[in-house]
Amino acid sequence: MDWHEVKLDGPGPKMLFPMAWSLLPLVGGCLLIYQGRGLLVPAMLASGIMISLIAVWIGATISPGRVDFAILLISPFAAFGLFFQPPEIVQVIVAISVWTINYRTAAMLSAISGKAYRLEWDPKKPIPMIESARFFHTKWAARPLFRIGKNIVRGVKEGDKIYIESDEPLSVFSDEE
Repeated sequence: MDWHEVKLDGPGPKMLFPMAWSLLPLVGGCLLIYQGRGLLVPAMLASGIMISLIAVWIGATISPGRVDFAILLISPFAAFGLFFQPPEIVQVIVAISVWTINYRTAAMLSAISGKAYRLEWDPKKPIPMIESARFFHTKWAARPLFRIGKNIVRGVKEGDKIYIESDEPLSVFSDEE
């Protein structure tokens, strides 16, 4: 069997609304930083971070397996850390840095093309061992299986059919058939 191209829904437009609205509390917090407003400034900066995380979460839900969990954990820890009120410049640097990480992750998710390649797969067959791959699972499952560079290979079940899905076709699977 050969790889066939499949059109997928991209997460780009769905992430745009929360990512844009995350700028409002972030900029507001940055503008109010030196006015001594107590917890209002960290609350605004933390809100901006968490709203941008919502955008990334939406994209990660639509395109599973493309974002590492550690990237998703940065935002809640940074937002919580702002409430300990470090110096003002540190608050601004942390908030803008974490928002930038979320923005780049959202940009990466929205840049993913709306296509993938699928190969019908028998789940009883073992996944071929590839030397350059980073494996998450060695048996088929409906989740990310392994990564080769930026190409993530996932197990997908659609109706009664079981597939291996990839961003680019891999010759390793085609040679085995």
